[in-house]
Amino acid sequence: MISSTAYKKLLGLLLYSFVTNVNTRAQSRFPTLEVNETFSVTVDETKKGIVAKLNNNETLFLKKWKRKLSFIETYDVNNDGHMDLVLNSEEHQSNHALIFLFEPKSSSYRELTYPDHEFSNLIINEQEPGMIISYINGQEWFKFGFNKQSELYRSGESRVLNEQQLALYLYQIRMYNLDGSVKSIKLETFENENTPLLEVQVARLRLYDEPGYHAGSNIYLEKGAFLEITAFEGKEWLKIKYKYAKETLERWVNISELKMDISKLQYVEDNKGLNLVMMDPQNGNENFYFCIALNNYSNNVFESYYGKIYILLENENGNKLLYPLYNTGDLKLPPQKPKDTNVNKAGGKWFKPGAVLDDNMVQWDAEKKQFVIFHDKSKHNDMDEYSYVSFFPDDLSAGKYKISTVFMDSESQQKPLVSNKQELKFPLKKVLIDKK
Repeated sequence: MISSTAYKKLLGLLLYSFVTNVNTRAQSRFPTLEVNETFSVTVDETKKGIVAKLNNNETLFLKKWKRKLSFIETYDVNNDGHMDLVLNSEEHQSNHALIFLFEPKSSSYRELTYPDHEFSNLIINEQEPGMIISYINGQEWFKFGFNKQSELYRSGESRVLNEQQLALYLYQIRMYNLDGSVKSIKLETFENENTPLLEVQVARLRLYDEPGYHAGSNIYLEKGAFLEITAFEGKEWLKIKYKYAKETLERWVNISELKMDISKLQYVEDNKGLNLVMMDPQNGNENFYFCIALNNYSNNVFESYYGKIYILLENENGNKLLYPLYNTGDLKLPPQKPKDTNVNKAGGKWFKPGAVLDDNMVQWDAEKKQFVIFHDKSKHNDMDEYSYVSFFPDDLSAGKYKISTVFMDSESQQKPLVSNKQELKFPLKKVLIDKK
């Protein structure tokens, strides 16, 4: 028979064990995972950020992440014999992930990152050690691997170019050597047909020595010339082959310039048709506001379903460059009169546009190191959760520019609409965006 004292001691031990177990479980909602024969780790979310607690009582700060953790996995990501942390978030349609490599010498973790890329929809195949595939979407991916020094390199990428107006649906796989140089480029169509030839439709098409507005040449192709596409870079650059005399030469062309003759893009005020207007972006203020409006002075309702806004810049030497900004989505504008858009008020002339396409400040994204503008992509069936688009091309030179906007609907017979010109000095004042 158990004595009263012994019974109390046993009850106390059981209660202590229960409380300890409850407290241990309450510390983290994630399980403890094995790192190697010596260490195990538990990941937890705190007010300061994500931490990793090793079984040697060491607590390591990992990162302050904007996403909420959904589940934790361990893999030997870099194939060094130690299990690394893969932290997953399922907050949005894509499964985003952070990867932390275990450092055995210091018993700590370091984050695995790659410039301009966030790991998402990860596939880590244990049958192919030291290899990661990160999917952007169902057809586009990055393939990462490690060299013998466990240093990350990109071994391949899959990209898709879908350009409806030019009838281009191309699929490109680029493979890399260990030093980062390009090993091979394979270009295919989705139906495994031959890559189509492009016929130049504009009067003069400028050629570039490499992708980027800084690399424009004084060489042009005339209307009617045929181009063979051999590669593409991003969404705006095609590498092409063309014949000159008896030679076959290679250069780059800008996709936007294939659609519009950049030399003929001029603002013409039309009081009986469509007018694209750009307000003074600074109006005595150091900040830069991008405000554009479309007015319908015709007698008919104007409808657009495949519209796109482009930016046209002209530097002090008169050289022009054209690039896309974003899609406009569905537009339906009833007829209006010029007098309805300009009304004299007590405080002066007041402008009342038919449709304000944009009225946002151009801001600075310190993380991406680029000027951006807010754009709600969800209205255009775009599931990208980043609600900003880049406002300037990456390689834009500093200086003074004249800026216009261009509206074009790929399914309409309407000619490109060009707004009036405004002025800017690049780079702009850096006003940080608030991502909270």
